[in-house]
Amino acid sequence: MGVNGRDVDRSLYTPPGPRSAVPPGHKGALHTGAGGLVYGDGSWDLTVFVTDLQVERTLRVKGDVHIGGVMIKLVDSLDIAMDWSDHAIWWPTRNIWLDKTRWTLDQYSVNADTVIHFTPMHKTLRIQLPDLRYVDCTVDFSVKTFNAGVVMCRELGLRHPEELSLCKPLDSEHLKQNYQEVMMRRRPAAPTKEVHSGERIDTNTFVSQNGTLRSPNSQTPTSTLRTPKAQRHSPQGTLQNGNYSPYSNGHSYVTGRPLTPQGPTVEEMGLAMSPPATPEAKQTLLKPKSLEQRARMNVGWLDSSLSIMEQGVREFDTLHLRYKYYSFYDLNPKYDANRINQIFEQARWQILNEEIDCTEEEMMLFAALQLQVAMQANVPQPAADEDETDDVDEELKKLQMTLEGGLGQGWNSVTEDPTMSDYLQYFKPKRFTLKSYKRMYFVCKNLYLLAYKSKDSGELLFSVPLKGCEVTPMVN
Repeated sequence: MGVNGRDVDRSLYTPPGPRSAVPPGHKGALHTGAGGLVYGDGSWDLTVFVTDLQVERTLRVKGDVHIGGVMIKLVDSLDIAMDWSDHAIWWPTRNIWLDKTRWTLDQYSVNADTVIHFTPMHKTLRIQLPDLRYVDCTVDFSVKTFNAGVVMCRELGLRHPEELSLCKPLDSEHLKQNYQEVMMRRRPAAPTKEVHSGERIDTNTFVSQNGTLRSPNSQTPTSTLRTPKAQRHSPQGTLQNGNYSPYSNGHSYVTGRPLTPQGPTVEEMGLAMSPPATPEAKQTLLKPKSLEQRARMNVGWLDSSLSIMEQGVREFDTLHLRYKYYSFYDLNPKYDANRINQIFEQARWQILNEEIDCTEEEMMLFAALQLQVAMQANVPQPAADEDETDDVDEELKKLQMTLEGGLGQGWNSVTEDPTMSDYLQYFKPKRFTLKSYKRMYFVCKNLYLLAYKSKDSGELLFSVPLKGCEVTPMVN
């Protein structure tokens, strides 16, 4: 190729435009004009920020390198002996996970001026349960919200997780305006390396005013993408590595608390009994004053088809776990003690906050049922282990007694043959005759159908052997 009558290398040619000077030490490298550096062999520098170590690495890669190769090259450059299996690449500017490790950088449109994060997929979330208690859960931020909720409900012992969903906490100001209009007017801020504070790619229109889900007393949003070097707790943390504790029910966090949760765990106390709600938990409750505000309370639900990270949620944020669809399937007191209590607690607080439209009579009926449950809780109940037989076994025993001539309708002792009798209409088909049904008294006994003129008549008119016969319904 000739430029101004001279031949130059194809790999070093770039279109005309502003171009910065080549820094010393980079022979054969050209700036692309957007801040990236492209070498003569087609490789370029990729900036990776490791959130665990709070360090930044620059890797020399090509566009045909797959994501898995980038992670291997990054781990080799760090040269630190630790488990990196839970880490993945997060692209803050695009707000997506680069989770397809076989895809190349060109397929993801990653170029020389891109900054990506190497961060753990499992992060800690502060979850408020339907009974208003708080637990700190380790949640996978890279999978869909529905899948993360399924794993969370399994650890909490709640069956049918499809009935629950995660939602962002709201306050009274969120009920006074439509956030869809606010999002249309909002101008996205320029993203930075520390945190992507621009417009989030999210099908949900809700974004809080301060750009984060933290409370006003929490730390700044710039630390939401970082994983601290030292062990860090949630401000009211109760769970470490999947161990739950009922101390999370809104009580303030004690700095000197050891890493191991104190007091009874969720296996010892469980979610079948709920402690009283604390003032902090009650402050999160909203009381909508109109049907419009009641409808706006649904803006906080997370999109189940997106990951938690893609919806603006960061580590140590607070989310609410609530029953979204009031269609409860297969409620069994034997297996669903936790689930029934959580449904009851959510219904109780929604009635008190007037989130559910119901009459005073329905409220009084609900309160009466609550009183009966509270009174029966003090009465000794039969242990579930005393009756180890299943419902199917009980029905099989009844069927066995019936077949052996036990107590039932039609006989009074085991020496009497079981019988079945009633008045029926019968018809004998003949050629060239109309159907004329006759009413007679029939007795089914010992595989014979006996016909009598009436119940009191002892004269047998005829009998029909039933062995080998089939009974079919008459089709009109």
